Amino acid sequence: MNAIDQFFASLTKVFVHQSREWAEIITRLETRNKYKVLDEHGTSIGFIAEQRTGLIGAIIRMVMRSHRPMHIKVWNEQREELLDIKRPFHFFFSDMTIESQGKIIGHVYQRFAFIFRRYDLADKNGNVFSRIRAPFWRIWTFPVIDARGTERALISKKWGGVLKEIFTDEDKFLVEFKNLDNTQKAIVFASAITVDLDFFEENHSNR
Repeated sequence: MNAIDQFFASLTKVFVHQSREWAEIITRLETRNKYKVLDEHGTSIGFIAEQRTGLIGAIIRMVMRSHRPMHIKVWNEQREELLDIKRPFHFFFSDMTIESQGKIIGHVYQRFAFIFRRYDLADKNGNVFSRIRAPFWRIWTFPVIDARGTERALISKKWGGVLKEIFTDEDKFLVEFKNLDNTQKAIVFASAITVDLDFFEENHSNR
């Protein structure tokens, strides 16, 4: 069993929890994105971190904001690398590539749509197996549906209340899996990070 199968096989729900550093909240200087991964019981099972560090990385984050090129890695609790996620600079629509053990396993493509936030989730060959199609008026939920309209997963931002959102600058996403294989779970999992970067990171900077 490979690392992806070992990590996702028993998971039906997973939390992706970001906690911003106080230095960023106070000074508004962008630090690299870091997340904890928790199972449905709140137990830590992994970590996520943006790889570009140092002064150059800080400048790129400040200037390009959520449009910047991204390189993100995911590890399990034993510090074994699970996913290597890459996204080039983009003006309008982001394209994310997900790798594991040096091989591409899938893609997440942001698409244009009126009144909807839309992504195509594809396998390693670019074949779309599901889509995120979330109306703008449903701010916190991003359903993942297949070609027949069946919900295969649900990504939802867990809102912490006004004071918590302002003073801790935290993000917590719940990703619920339904009838997906382990590789598809990994791609949906990566899409939750994309959603945070595209729709919520700019809000943090504006607070």
